[in-house]
Amino acid sequence: MGGAAGASLLKRFGLELGGKTPMLVFNDADLDAALPKLEKALTVFGGQFCMTGSRLLIQSGIAEAVRQRLGDRLKSVKVGPATDPTSDMGPLIDKANVERVNRMVEEAIADGAKVIVRGGPATEEPLVRGAFYRPTLLEVADSRHPIVQQEVFGPVLTMQVFNTEAEAIVLANDSEYGLAASIWSRDVDLPLRVARELQAGTIWINDWALMTDGFEEGGDKQSGQGRLRGLAALDDFLEYKHIVLKPGVIAPREPAR
Repeated sequence: MGGAAGASLLKRFGLELGGKTPMLVFNDADLDAALPKLEKALTVFGGQFCMTGSRLLIQSGIAEAVRQRLGDRLKSVKVGPATDPTSDMGPLIDKANVERVNRMVEEAIADGAKVIVRGGPATEEPLVRGAFYRPTLLEVADSRHPIVQQEVFGPVLTMQVFNTEAEAIVLANDSEYGLAASIWSRDVDLPLRVARELQAGTIWINDWALMTDGFEEGGDKQSGQGRLRGLAALDDFLEYKHIVLKPGVIAPREPAR
């Protein structure tokens, strides 16, 4: 809408938009380090974050271990108000979004997604009176599922299993979004090799959501244009002027006396 409003005046826009951040976890990843981050990548802000880690891509050799261990972690997340210091995750923005997110999950299950952790709306007092939604983990075999392609903006994680590095890259890039990605491996070369092929503006290796003012942030494809932070952020505020002076045409000045 902003782009349409500014088009008649040729206004330039810097836009950071949505994302479906893939988290690529290879067989040699340190799961003790990765699993806490994978959990938080889903639950920070209740998944209401443009860089939420909402697509989990797991290499087949560790798929069962991740199903079990990450599933147990997500089941243990304590949902509650921010005023309770023991809460691990707060509410969604309102009850309408609880219903929207739950409807997307139900449609995905009806469409063949396998439930690992159902989660869903809180049903017990006093949480039932708020907009609380427990983390959900669904395993899917087809990237065409709407739950994989559409930004849920809630604590819903999809899991897909891959065999090869090339397959992981294809799955990660199979999205209209390209804001961020995360790669987990103890190999020296593999993460950088994969990162070069991913269509995303920010890529973390063995980490997630590590942001600093000195480095650019922004998205590819439908995740926006332009960059925040870093030197590239100045481009949105600059106009370049090119002045060409042909030598030998302008007479030299007489030196001041």
